[in-house]
Amino acid sequence: MTPFPAWLQQLIEIPDVTDVLVGSDSCQIDRGRGLEDIDAALPSGQDLLLELRRLALELGARLDIAQPIADATWGKTRLHFVMPHGISDSAQLSVRIHPERALGLAELTASEMLSANQAQFLKSAFARQQTVVISGPTGSGKTTLLRALLAESPGRAVIIEQTPELHLPWPAVSLRSRDANIDGAGKISLSDLVVAALRMRPDRIVIGEARRDEFGAFLQAVNNGHRGSATTIHATSLEGVPRRLITLGLLAGLSAELTGQLVLGAVDLVVQLDRTHRRQITGIGRPVATQSGFEIEQVQL
Repeated sequence: MTPFPAWLQQLIEIPDVTDVLVGSDSCQIDRGRGLEDIDAALPSGQDLLLELRRLALELGARLDIAQPIADATWGKTRLHFVMPHGISDSAQLSVRIHPERALGLAELTASEMLSANQAQFLKSAFARQQTVVISGPTGSGKTTLLRALLAESPGRAVIIEQTPELHLPWPAVSLRSRDANIDGAGKISLSDLVVAALRMRPDRIVIGEARRDEFGAFLQAVNNGHRGSATTIHATSLEGVPRRLITLGLLAGLSAELTGQLVLGAVDLVVQLDRTHRRQITGIGRPVATQSGFEIEQVQL
């Protein structure tokens, strides 16, 4: 039985909805055409705060004054909670709804996310155990494309995520990091999970999304000899990927020079997505060395 209150369940069940954004007395949804306002019978003020806190608790997430931000999942629905508590004017809920049935490469090609040549090129790259970074802004289809490519790739993938989103069947294995409890104990970091993954006989290690420490974990996995690994990052163009990777390296405690060396030695391909008109691949490139570090050189297909 769903733990969602009736008002939220109705929003999640809107046909083709991928995102639901709830704030104080207002709501927006995305049905593939960008954000649109929608009238919804939302609880107001303190009632909304109490309902979100209750929902987070039911989903096993801590949400209080000491921990006003939390992530949780229910099936293939991901929820992100923000309580006011000095960091926001009101309670906020962001919901990402993944389709019950994952789209395959053929369907993504039919929707023009990528061409038949691009699909075959990337499928071949995964089969040859090349290491791939998928880049793009929020909602551009990074997870959707990565899931489709992994589903058609042979071997055993160990997937490391903060919040489960890839949902691949066996023999894929999903691991997720864990925050410390209220006493400060029990934390499981991404680096801990990489060490565990290395002992699980993986053919490839996948870091769901690299935002800071995750990038260090990804480079750790790849440089431990696990070619064919993959991750996603947020960047708006192939030209901007080196700057983003260096920033992620710095956040993970790596120098810009070391990050460049590790990227050049480990990453084979970068796939860039955009969602200006529709979700689609706008470029595929390879890291190449330059006098100042590295850049992403476009591959001509």
